[in-house]
Amino acid sequence: MSESNDDGPHQPESRATSPSTGHSTPNFDDLPPRVSMSILGRWAFEQYQSRGDLPALELAIQSLRIATEQTEDDSPQKASIMGILALTLHARFKRIGELRDLEEAITLDRHANALTPDDCPDKPSRLINLAGSIYSRFKREGRHEDLEESIELKTRAVELAPDDSTDMPVLLNNLCNSLLARFEQGGSNDDLEKAITLQSRAVELAPDHHLDKPLLLNNLGNLLRTRFDRLGNQEDLDKAIALQARSIDIIPDTLPDKPVYLNNAGNSLRMRFRRLGNLEDLESAIVLKGRAIELTPDGHPNKPTLLSNAGLTLQTRFDRLGNLEDIERAIALQSHAVELMPDGHPDKPSLFNNLAFSLHVKYEWSRDSKDIEKTVAHQTRAVELTPNSSILQKASRLTNLGTSLQTLFKHSGNLDDLDKAIAHHASAVELAPEGFPNSPLWLYNLGNALKERFDRTGDVTDLEEAIAFSTRRFDTCYGSIAGGMQHASSPPSQRLRASYLYGDLLSQPIHSLTTPPKMTLFQAYDYAFGLIPQCIWLGNSARSRYDSKELWGVGIAVNEAASAAIAAGEYGRALEWLEANRAVVWSQVLQLRTPLDYLRHLHPQLADDLYRVSQALEHARADPTPSSEPESTLADSQHSQFSLDAKVQSSHSYAIEYEKLITHVRELDGFENFLRPKTLAQLVGACASGPVVVVSAMMSRCDALILSHPGEIKHVPLLSLSYGRAEKLCKDLWSILSTRHLRGRFRDGSQDDHSDDDTRGGTLPGRGGRYDPMYNILRDLWVLVVKPILDVVNTLTIVGTGTSSLPHITWCPTGPLAFLPLHVAGIYRERGAPAETIMDHAVSSYTPTLEALLKSRPRVTPISKDPRVLIVSQPATPGCSPIPGTTREAGIVMSLVGQAAKVLENSDGTVDAVLEGMATHEWVHLACHGVQNHSDPTNSAFALHDGRLTLSALMSQSLPNAELAVLSACQTATGNEKLSEEAVHLAAGMLNVGYKSVIGTMWSISDIIAPVAMKRFYEVMMEQVKAGGELHPAYALHEATKTLREKYGANDFVRWIPFIHFGL
Repeated sequence: MSESNDDGPHQPESRATSPSTGHSTPNFDDLPPRVSMSILGRWAFEQYQSRGDLPALELAIQSLRIATEQTEDDSPQKASIMGILALTLHARFKRIGELRDLEEAITLDRHANALTPDDCPDKPSRLINLAGSIYSRFKREGRHEDLEESIELKTRAVELAPDDSTDMPVLLNNLCNSLLARFEQGGSNDDLEKAITLQSRAVELAPDHHLDKPLLLNNLGNLLRTRFDRLGNQEDLDKAIALQARSIDIIPDTLPDKPVYLNNAGNSLRMRFRRLGNLEDLESAIVLKGRAIELTPDGHPNKPTLLSNAGLTLQTRFDRLGNLEDIERAIALQSHAVELMPDGHPDKPSLFNNLAFSLHVKYEWSRDSKDIEKTVAHQTRAVELTPNSSILQKASRLTNLGTSLQTLFKHSGNLDDLDKAIAHHASAVELAPEGFPNSPLWLYNLGNALKERFDRTGDVTDLEEAIAFSTRRFDTCYGSIAGGMQHASSPPSQRLRASYLYGDLLSQPIHSLTTPPKMTLFQAYDYAFGLIPQCIWLGNSARSRYDSKELWGVGIAVNEAASAAIAAGEYGRALEWLEANRAVVWSQVLQLRTPLDYLRHLHPQLADDLYRVSQALEHARADPTPSSEPESTLADSQHSQFSLDAKVQSSHSYAIEYEKLITHVRELDGFENFLRPKTLAQLVGACASGPVVVVSAMMSRCDALILSHPGEIKHVPLLSLSYGRAEKLCKDLWSILSTRHLRGRFRDGSQDDHSDDDTRGGTLPGRGGRYDPMYNILRDLWVLVVKPILDVVNTLTIVGTGTSSLPHITWCPTGPLAFLPLHVAGIYRERGAPAETIMDHAVSSYTPTLEALLKSRPRVTPISKDPRVLIVSQPATPGCSPIPGTTREAGIVMSLVGQAAKVLENSDGTVDAVLEGMATHEWVHLACHGVQNHSDPTNSAFALHDGRLTLSALMSQSLPNAELAVLSACQTATGNEKLSEEAVHLAAGMLNVGYKSVIGTMWSISDIIAPVAMKRFYEVMMEQVKAGGELHPAYALHEATKTLREKYGANDFVRWIPFIHFGL
C-alpha cells in the first residue's frame, strides 16, 4: 500500500481573540446587559480554550449572541463582538462538526469585516478570522474557490498590517497554511517555496519570547518536511526535526497546542525512520505521540487524529520488529479514533484509511481472511467519504483500495477483485498531477496489478481476443512502470522497486509487444543499481544500512540481473554488476579511504575538502547504539525524554557534503569516473594469483564465471544445480551445526597426544562418528558445483605458487552458496579415505568481492625476516566459557614466529590494547571466543578481557601496514543468511581494514584442534618467510588442513573443515 496519512492537525491556525479577561469569574455589577454578556462570553470562551470544556463553549455562544443582538449596528463594539461570536461558532464546528455553525461563523465574519475600514488596526485580524472560517469550509467541502478566497484574504491581511506589527509573524503563518493546502491539492511547487520563504520570515520576526514562537517553528518544520517528501533532500527533513524539537522545548505542557507539536515532531521522526531506518527515530516518535495523547483531554477534537497517528507509529514498529502487541494496540487505537470522530468531519476518511492500513499489515502476518476483508471495507469507506475535489487524497486512497483488493484476490482467487484493483489503480494514476512524487508508486502499483492479471490470464491461447487483451495489458504495464522509474522527485526506494519490476518484466519471454519498451533490460538494471547508494545511504549508521529492507533485496536483484546478462552472453556486464552491488556497506566504508594523491596534485583544495569530510563521515557514527528490544510504550511515554542525536545530524550533514564534493570532482576533466564502479578492464587485476570464480545460484538459473589473466571470462552453466537445491544444502549444513551446538569455541571431549585433560566437555563425537548429511553436502557440492568448474579451470594455463604445484583458486560465491564449504567439496568414502576432492586439485581461498583483492594487490611486497606478530590469548574471558587451549596455542605461535612477537593474555588483552597492537604489528593472531550477532551484524565481535571488539569498531580502523590476521576464534566467517551478499562477518572486517590475508572459521572450532592446526600453519608460514618473496597463507592453511584431516580422519569433517582463507 502507499504511505498512509499521519499528518493530522499539523498546521495550527492562530486567530484573533478578545483581550484576556483572566481566569476568575467576571464581576457584572453596574454593567449594561450587552457589556456583561460580552465579558461573560469572552471569559467562557477562554475557559473552553484552556480546558476544552464544552459547556463553557455553549455558555460563550449564548452570551455572545445576546451581546450581539443588544449592540447597535453603529456601535464601535459591534464588529468586535460579532467577530468573537464567529470564533466560538467556528470552535464548536471543529468540536462537533455541524456545518451550520461554520456557515453562521462565515456570515458573522463577513459582516464584521464590512463594518471595519481598511485603516482600522483590527482589520488584518478580522480578515484572518474570515479566511480561517472559509479555509475550514474548504477542508470540509473541498471547494477550490474557498481555498483561493482564503489565500486572497490572508494576503490582504499581510498587506494591510504594518511591517513592524507584532501580529505579522502570525499573519504570515496563516497565509502559509493556505499556500501549503493549495500545493497539496496539486498546485505548483512555487506555492511550497513561497510558503517556506514566508514562514522563515515569520520565525525571524518573532522574538524568542513571542507567544506564537513554538507554532511558527513547528509549522516551518512541517513545510520543510513536506518539501523533503516532494524532493527527497535529507537536509530539509533534518532541519524540520531540529525546528520541531525546539518548538517542543519552549512550549509548556499546559498550553493546549502542545499535543499538536508533539504529534508533528513524531510524524517527522517516523518519516526519517522510513527513509533511513534508524530505530531510535521510531522509538522517539512513539514516545512523542504517546505524550500527545496524554496531554489531550477526552472530548478534544484532536483526540481521534492523535490516536490514529499513534497507531500508525506502532504499526510501523510492528513492521520492523514483529511484536504482535504493537499491531494489536495500533488497530485498537485506530478503531477507537474512528468511533470518536463525528460523521461528516473532513478528517474521518483519513482515519478509515489509517485503520485499513494497519489491518492490511496485520493480514500480511495473520493471513486471516477477516483482516483483509475489513481492510477492503474500511478503505472503501475512506474513498467514498473523500470529496472528488481533494484530488491527491482521493488518488492515494484509490491506490490503497486497489492494493487491498489485489491482496484479497491473492487470498480468494476471485478475478473480479483483481479487475477492481486495476480499475482503482488506473483511476489514481489518472488523477495524479504531472510530476507528483507519489506518481511512481501509483504507477508501480498499477503495473504490478496488470502483471498479476497477465500471469493469471496470459496462458489462455485458444481465444484470440483474450490473448490480445493480455498483450495490451502487458504493454500498459511496461509503460506504467517505466514512467515510475524516471520520476526523479520521488523517493529513491520507490524508483528502485519500479526499476526491479521493470527489469523483471523485460526478462519475460514475450516478443510480440505492440509498443516497444522505453528502456532495454540492461538500461533498466543500470538505472536501478544507480539508485542503490541513495537507498543504502552513507549518512546512516552501518547498523541501519545493514538493517535496511532495500539492502535485503539488493542481493536478489543483482543476481537476477546477472543471470539475465549471462543468458544474453554479456559475461563482462554480469561480473561488473555483481561486483558493484555486493558488499555495499563495506564498499562505502572503503570508498571513504580512497587515496586522493592524483586529485590532490591537480586540485589540492578539493582533495583536502574531500579528505576532511571523508574522515569526519567515517568517524561520525562509527559506534552505533547496540540493538535492544524497544522499551517505550504509550503507557510509559511520560517517563521518556525526546532528544536529537547530534551524531545523527552531523553524519547526515557530512554525507550530503560528501555527495556534493563527489559530484564536483566528476565534473572535472579526467575525473568523470571518479569512485564509480570498476569496469571489467579494472577488475582483471584481481586474478593475478590465480583464477577467481564467481558462483551464482538464482531462481532462474545457476552459473559460474571464471575470471583469469589476462581478462578472459569462462562461463560454466551449472545445469544440475538449482536455487532450491543450494538452499537445501545450506539448511542441511545449519541443521548439522545446530545439532552439534557449534556456535562457540569449546573444550573438546576427545583426547589427543598433547592433552592430559580428561574432564573437558564437548559436543563433538570422537573419531569414527558418522556424518551422513555432511557426506551428502560435500558430494553434492562436488558434483553440482565444483567439479564442473574445475574441469574448465584445468583447461587454463595456471602455474602453482611457491613449492606447491597446485593452482590457486579464489571463490566468490553468492546467495546460499556463500555459506557452503566449497574449499573441501568432494566424494569421501564412509571410512574416511577421500576418493576425489577439490583439495587434491587446487588450493582454495575466498573473497567477498574482487575489489577486496585489488585493494590488497598494490601492497604485496617482499616481507621482512622477522614480521612483528601480535598474539592475543584469552583462556578465561569474563562471562565466557574457559578455553585453556589458547594458552598452549599462543606458546606454539610464539615459539615459531620468533622474538618479534608480543603476547596479550588474560587481563592484558583489552580492547584498547589489541587495537593499539594491531596498528603496530603486521601480523595478528587472535585466540579467543568469537561471537556472531545475527540480529545486529555490526555487533559481531571478538570477546576480550574487558569487553568486545566489535565489527563496528573494526570498521572505523585503517591499518595500511597490516599483512596477516589469523582469527583462531569461532564463527569469524559465518556471515548472516539474510545478507548473503554483504559479507557481514569478522573475517571480511579484517580484510577490509587492511589485512591482505585473513584466516577465519565457518563455524565453531575445538580448543584442542586449533593449536594443532596453527602449529602446522605457522611452520609453513615461517618457511615462506625464510625463503623470502611473497607470502602465500592460502597454501600454508592448505597444509594445516591436510594435517588435521590426516590426524583426525577425513570423515570427522566438522573438526578439520572450518578453517578458511580470505584474500591473497
